[in-house]
Amino acid sequence: MLRSMWAAPALLLMLLASLEGAVAEDPMSLTELIELVKELKAGQSSLKAELDQAKLELRTADTEHEAEIAALKRKLVDMEISKVAFSAGLTNDGEILAGSTNLNLVFSKEITNVGGAYNSVTGFFTAPIKGVYYFRFNAMDRPHSSWTNVQLFKNGQLVMSLSDKVYQGHNNISGGLALQLEVGDVVNLVLPEGKRLYDDKNNHSTFTGFQLFAL
Repeated sequence: MLRSMWAAPALLLMLLASLEGAVAEDPMSLTELIELVKELKAGQSSLKAELDQAKLELRTADTEHEAEIAALKRKLVDMEISKVAFSAGLTNDGEILAGSTNLNLVFSKEITNVGGAYNSVTGFFTAPIKGVYYFRFNAMDRPHSSWTNVQLFKNGQLVMSLSDKVYQGHNNISGGLALQLEVGDVVNLVLPEGKRLYDDKNNHSTFTGFQLFAL
C-alpha cells in the first residue's frame, strides 16, 4: 500500500517530463493544437448557424403550406356555397289578389332549392356569397280587364317592372336579368296593389334564380 502511494507521484513526474520533452522536441505542436481547436470551434459555430437557418426555413415552409391549405379549404367551402339554384311555383290555390297594397309574392312550392338560399316561407332570396346571379319569373293571370304587372326588387329597391294586357285568353308575362349581389343582399317579387295572378298545380307562375359566378 505504501509502495503504491509513493509510486503515483513518481509516475506523474515521469509523465510531465515526457510532455516537456515532446514540446521541446516539437515546439509548434502545441500551437497547432490550439489552432486546430479554434478551427473546430469555428466549424461548430458555422454548423450551428446553418442548422438554425435550416430550422427557420423549415418553419417558414410549414407556415406557407398551412396558409396554402387554409386557402384551399376556404376555396372548397366557397365552391360548395356557390352551388345555388332554385325554382318555385306560386300556389295551388288559384287566384292571388294584391288588394289595396302591394303584395310580396311568396312562391311556396319549392321545385328546386340547391344551397337553400331561397326561402319559400318569406319569398325572399338571400345571396350566400358575393357574385352575379340570374333571376327569371313567369306569371299568368286569367282574362279580365286589368293589366297584369309583376315587379322585381333588390334590397327593397325596384329593379324591374313588367306589365301586359290581353283582351282574349290568359295574360302571360315573363322577364329575367342578371344582378350583382353582395353577401346578404335580398331579391323578391312583388304584385302591385289591385293586381292579381293565377297559379295551380301546373305551375303557371314561377320564380327562378341561380348563381352565374362568384366574385
